Amino acid sequence: MNQPQRRGTLLVMLLLALIVPILAACGGQAPSTGNTGQATAAAPSTAEASTAAPATTAESPTAATAPEATSAPATGGNILRIADATWPDSLDPQKSSFANEIAILQQNYEGLTRYDKDLKTVPAAAEKWAYNADATEVTFTLRDGLKYSDGSPLTAQDFVNAVYRVLDPHSPGDYQTLLFMIKGAEDIINTEVPTDEAKLPDLRKALGITAPDDKTVKFELNQPTPYFHTLVGTWVMYPAKQDLIDKGGETWYEDVANQVGNGPWQITTIDKSANLIEFKANENYWAGRPKLDGLQVKYIDDLTVALQAYKNGEVDIMTPDPNDVPTIKSDATLGKEYHEYPGACMNAISFNLNKPPFNNQKVREAFAYGFDRAGYARDALKDTEIPSLTWIPQGYPGYDKNETRFGYDPAKAKQLLAEAGFANGAGLPELKWSYNSNNPANQARIEYIAQMYQKGLGITITPEPVEGTTLTNLRKSNETYPQITTSGWCADYPDQQNWLSVYWQSSTNFAKNTGYKNAEVDKLLGQADIETDPAKRADLYDQAQKLVVGDVGQIMRGVSKNTYLVKPYVQGLDFTPQDSDWSGQITGTFGTTITK
Repeated sequence: MNQPQRRGTLLVMLLLALIVPILAACGGQAPSTGNTGQATAAAPSTAEASTAAPATTAESPTAATAPEATSAPATGGNILRIADATWPDSLDPQKSSFANEIAILQQNYEGLTRYDKDLKTVPAAAEKWAYNADATEVTFTLRDGLKYSDGSPLTAQDFVNAVYRVLDPHSPGDYQTLLFMIKGAEDIINTEVPTDEAKLPDLRKALGITAPDDKTVKFELNQPTPYFHTLVGTWVMYPAKQDLIDKGGETWYEDVANQVGNGPWQITTIDKSANLIEFKANENYWAGRPKLDGLQVKYIDDLTVALQAYKNGEVDIMTPDPNDVPTIKSDATLGKEYHEYPGACMNAISFNLNKPPFNNQKVREAFAYGFDRAGYARDALKDTEIPSLTWIPQGYPGYDKNETRFGYDPAKAKQLLAEAGFANGAGLPELKWSYNSNNPANQARIEYIAQMYQKGLGITITPEPVEGTTLTNLRKSNETYPQITTSGWCADYPDQQNWLSVYWQSSTNFAKNTGYKNAEVDKLLGQADIETDPAKRADLYDQAQKLVVGDVGQIMRGVSKNTYLVKPYVQGLDFTPQDSDWSGQITGTFGTTITK
């Protein structure tokens, strides 16, 4: 998921949410009556939950917080048309990790919990949940009569199967370690296959998740996890149908017939040749069908072309290229249809830390001091990004307002590069910056950065265009991770654990992909993750974040703004910081209408 974050009112709401024991947390929103950079950069998305100490029980909010059931049929042809930039590499809920993948899954599926328009955790497939006294057991009770979109029953075992798939050592996804706190999870994650294949059935039986009956899902945890009810609202817990997965094989998710979900929408078309994914309203959704008849997501790589499609009335929502924003704002018509609000993603410059020269920390520090964040945001991004020196964005728990290291200082950058043995760039290996070539405007931005480093450090960087979906795939393994690339992290819910443990702990796939590892960071995060005292927990995360920034595992660049054009006849969208690909994405456009 991807973008900066809201200040003022949202900050107050988030902080208030986090002091409500067990019930507070947040992430992407799901349907209400009111995922891993931007899709264009294919940045990853992630998140977590509350800092509150555990309560003995945690019943879900009252029915008023859930979507109001609606049986009124939508009018014919009532379709919301959305322009997105990069075709998703995967639509497997347990394997997806990038914003453009998660945006689609959030419409078609739903977890035990979800996130409302205020980014609070509320009931979804589960009508309530309860913790034991020390937050090491959580029991979820499903709603009566849950169904998949095809009318078949949805039961507790379907959520158990989802956990099995997340942990499956045969094909681990990037979020596999998200569920490490479930008893027995690490034993499965660490199983060598096919060497220890025979052990897996018994390891699954010992796993701390059970379905005592069709309406109950019980988790046993190996440590206090007071935010667990928020974690199960993420896409990794979406209950894709196991029988269809088994029949469909490794690429089951590419066949639309296998994408039978339980969310407010049902995928009806997956046509890569036409760059089109379509949905129809799910008549079997527990809260009633959405007010619209369907959604169309049209993939248009070139944002200039997408803007023209919007002007021509071919799409209703699109993300303009930053170069076009000043003109849009000054346009008498488009200016009124333009929406700009802080998002929930930190954009960064990322390296392959296992390959020269970025296995040398002084080289990374030189690059950090040599990057002019303010100039880049102003000139290349037209002020659609908020420069940042720290990892967790302002407004989220854990933001470090006192971080001053690695601000723009060309002289210090040259000094550090010389200390690393590469004075004025002499002796450096060939440097290539891999970027998403789908949007032509990205080339000029990478050239801007290359000129910045040429002028400041005397080094040469060669822009390397890579097709967007291919670049997403390359970043999922350290062996193929680019030498330099644009990356980022987007919140799934406001908690330090999401920003730090899920991304920077060396056991996670995200850290492995770039090659980041710091034993002291691992130690601090391990302590913070189980600490129930909010002040102690916050301090441990703060210490870890300072180490992460100091390591320069990535150059923290800035927090993106959500910038969308929305036709005035589209009503009822919920604007949230975590709208990575289109406005209203998090709440599933459940209450959205079109009034032409």
